[in-house]
Order: sequence, then C-alpha cells, then structure tokens
Amino acid sequence: MELVTLTAAGIATLIFSEALKEGGKTLGKGVSEKVAQLLNAIREKFQAAGTEGLLTRAQENPIEKNTSKFQDELETQMEEDKAFANRLQELMTQLKLNETINQIVIKGVQVKGKAKLGNIDLAATRDGSVNQEAVVDSQFGDDLDLGNVNIKA
Repeated sequence: MELVTLTAAGIATLIFSEALKEGGKTLGKGVSEKVAQLLNAIREKFQAAGTEGLLTRAQENPIEKNTSKFQDELETQMEEDKAFANRLQELMTQLKLNETINQIVIKGVQVKGKAKLGNIDLAATRDGSVNQEAVVDSQFGDDLDLGNVNIKA
C-alpha cells in the first residue's frame, strides 16, 4: 500500500473517530488545533475541486459507504497534488507527536482478601504528553503485597 493510501486511511480514521464525534472532549488543545487545521486544509481542497459534499456527508453520517467515498476522493486529491499531500502528511506527523500516551495498570480492581502483585514497570518510549498511573480506583482487603513500581517517561 503506498504512502498516500496509508495517509488517507489514517486521516479518515482520525476524522471519523469517536473522539471527534464527542466534540473533541478527549483531545488536548494542541491536538484539537491540528485536527482543525487538517480539516480546514481538506475542506478547502475539496471546495476547490467541487467535492466538499463528500466530506460533509461523511461527517454528518459516517457510515462505511460515505467514509469510503471520502477516502477515495482524498486519495485522488493527494495523488494529483503533492504539495497538498505533503501538508497533510506533515499535519499527521505533528498530531502523532502531540498524542498523549496513557498507561494505566490495575484500575478499578476490588479484592476482598489478600492480593499479591508483581513488579510494575511503565515506560514511555517516545516524545509527547504522558499520563502514567499504576494503581487507580482500586480497593484491597486484608493484605496487599505490591512489588516495585517503576514509572519512566
């Protein structure tokens, strides 16, 4: 699969993801600004080509048929305009750098008796915002034997 197809598929997945359907509530400010830039660039390109309706239809009703047509048109536009393709690729790269890494181990566990946990090692291996939590919203009964907890970002 060539880069244009991969990028178009990634963009379609991002645009029609649950996070955006919820109004971007789960997105950080930097990420939501980059997504807005991405959408604006696509909307402008589609307007110029007379195909903005494909984006609007897919946003309003993101069923597979509509998102597939959007993705096909996006691939076509990216293949025909390398500067546009490069701009979208750059925005996607910036989005990946702005992603928050969430690592949570042992969340919402309730143990009535004894509990023994091994060592916990959390490490983020790339740049970006990091949220790491080892034991969250958990209740332990009589005896908790927790190994070493190592968190590295």
